[in-house]
Amino acid sequence: MAGSAETVSTEVLAALIERATVSTWIVDADETIVFTNGAGAELTGYAVDELIGRPVSMLMAPELGASHADHVRGFLDRSGASTIVGQVREFEILRKDGNRVAIELKAFELPGLRGGRRLFGAFISDNTAHKSVEAEMTRMARQDYLTGCLNRFGFMERAHQELSRATRTGEPLSLIVMDLDRFKHINDTLGHQGGDKVLSDLFPALKNALRMHDLFGRVGGEEFFVLLPGTDIDEAVVVAERLRKALEQHAFICNGTTVPVTASLGCASLRSDDDLDRLIQRADRRMYLAKKAGRNHVVAIDVVTARAQPRNDTSPASSTSRDPDGESKRSCHSA
Repeated sequence: MAGSAETVSTEVLAALIERATVSTWIVDADETIVFTNGAGAELTGYAVDELIGRPVSMLMAPELGASHADHVRGFLDRSGASTIVGQVREFEILRKDGNRVAIELKAFELPGLRGGRRLFGAFISDNTAHKSVEAEMTRMARQDYLTGCLNRFGFMERAHQELSRATRTGEPLSLIVMDLDRFKHINDTLGHQGGDKVLSDLFPALKNALRMHDLFGRVGGEEFFVLLPGTDIDEAVVVAERLRKALEQHAFICNGTTVPVTASLGCASLRSDDDLDRLIQRADRRMYLAKKAGRNHVVAIDVVTARAQPRNDTSPASSTSRDPDGESKRSCHSA
């Protein structure tokens, strides 16, 4: 203790450090590992004897290890604050088996010299559990608790990224707004538990109708957005029609009762002067046109061009026209 007339022996300090659960390190200015304890060996998968005398950069990812010596020299050559020494930082280290481990490091300069070289100390702890919790919290913040798909926050975050990429590359980008038909009737008939059962079964029912790179998110009670990277309006209608059919044909079971579920879908494709809000507004407007056309429809034009009517397998699935700025105007109708 500070202020005590007695000092703790070197033997006692050594025993304390060896039994510590946080790995303790001493490294000289040439990057040579001078000391580590048993926790350091456990963290890295090396025996203590395999670490002593070796360069500390052997434990670093290649991109960091290649520049570490320059960082050390830079610190020694200048005065002032360091972005690493004296700071708590998060890194990854390489274990002996080649796996990467997330760690938290607190590095500091030590008094004295060894062989004329300055010394640095560090406490390094395994940060894997913390990172796992952090990753799970991040996932949960972006995932809808009921359906398992992206929630509004997660979807909009990814959508902004995709829109920026499409704007930069000139690739097409389309959006589908999907709203379940008469969902209030389901809640009123089967209760909110029944409605929740339909929603929880929805994403699995539609997975096969989506492509690997499509983004599917629940943005409201029974409203969903589907973002289609690299997809023009004609292809978007195909995906929307596939979603419509998958939903219509799926047997949703609530309390032993089969519940028919359909949706109205509106499609829009990115234009040169669009932002995400305008793209959503256009697709949303067309979704409401699909509702007005009798529900269980796909609409990709601001005016419904044909009356909703039953069709057989040989009747045309859609009518198509093209507006001046290049977005196809297409309306699909189903029974």
